[in-house]
Amino acid sequence: MERSEFPIARAGMSVGLLGGSFDPPHTGHVRVTGEALKRFGLDRIWWLVSPGNPLKRHGPAPLAQRMVAARAIMRHPRVTVTSLEEQLGTRITAQTLARLRVIYPGVGFVWLMGADNLAQFHQWQDWRRIMDTVPVGVLARPGDRISARMSPAARIYRQYRLSGAASQMLARATAPAWCFVNLPMINLSSSAIRAHTGWGQGPRPRGDGVPI
Repeated sequence: MERSEFPIARAGMSVGLLGGSFDPPHTGHVRVTGEALKRFGLDRIWWLVSPGNPLKRHGPAPLAQRMVAARAIMRHPRVTVTSLEEQLGTRITAQTLARLRVIYPGVGFVWLMGADNLAQFHQWQDWRRIMDTVPVGVLARPGDRISARMSPAARIYRQYRLSGAASQMLARATAPAWCFVNLPMINLSSSAIRAHTGWGQGPRPRGDGVPI
């Protein structure tokens, strides 16, 4: 991907980053994306379809397959599906954020994750650097709320949490800042879809963290 093919973002814009394997992408991802646009006052959201996930024993389906599926299901004028981590050569979120902030000076990035990932966020490499670099929007799915709120990351950064009522302020907040919002019931998961459909069977590469 040439630099000219990177998503367009102007200084002053707020861009949410939804990273993950999307293995496979599904309507739950689409609904979460729409909620994040509304709840956090974002101008754009970029899906970062990662090369793989080092926290998982088995890597995802081939990136090209996941990109095609993601672009087929996520159709919104303010959402762009990207393989930026593959193009940038980054494999952990902290590295990706550092590179994007250099490439897009003046753009306000917000890292988006599911509550399930907040529960294990302290296991991510350089997770504190992520919290200290960009605001973080946490979207709670059914069953993930209590463990997320009791997680080490939530406890350590509790004084920097914005209330749900103040979620529209997150995109303009100075890091560290994070906000936890509850979503309508979305009981879908990529793992369940894989189990029932056989999606992406075969050898898989390694990869990065999966927020949603």
